[in-house]
Amino acid sequence: MKDEGFVETFLRISLHRMCDLYFLKLCEAFKPLQQDHLWVEQYPGSNSVGGIVIHVTEHIHRNCLRLTNQEHLLEQGFHEFFPKGDYTPQQLLEQMNEQLNSWKQLIVQYINSPAEFDMEHVHHIYHLVEHASYHLAQVIDRIQGLTGIKFEFCKHGLNEQFLRNKIEAREI
Repeated sequence: MKDEGFVETFLRISLHRMCDLYFLKLCEAFKPLQQDHLWVEQYPGSNSVGGIVIHVTEHIHRNCLRLTNQEHLLEQGFHEFFPKGDYTPQQLLEQMNEQLNSWKQLIVQYINSPAEFDMEHVHHIYHLVEHASYHLAQVIDRIQGLTGIKFEFCKHGLNEQFLRNKIEAREI
């Protein structure tokens, strides 16, 4: 891509939104969560909190494969991939954090080598960020329903200004 300023800004926004804003909100929402809450289907056929988190973690992994031109390794049927398991809340957070760290390394590589970044990457990353946002909202809503706790992320500093400060500080 020719506009390296756009590339860097887009990548930094995506990186900090996923790793700093979304993941921190998920960690905060998981604090009151009990093991038995993870796998509850709140209505017949709904996806559990744990299933949604595994789904998003897999989506991040799949994005890593796309960003490294390994799409041939992608399996079909991902849209229905909301598995059940016996993970603890902490184990799910650790798995997601590990996958986010792998994804972050790729994004940092593109920040450092913007000439390797192309328009197809924009589509893949934007889709991931949007998809993660959608499912994060589902998880937060389900946890609020299960625990009766209303999360007030904005009041506690997990908001757009926090995100903008991270981006403008050029932290990686």
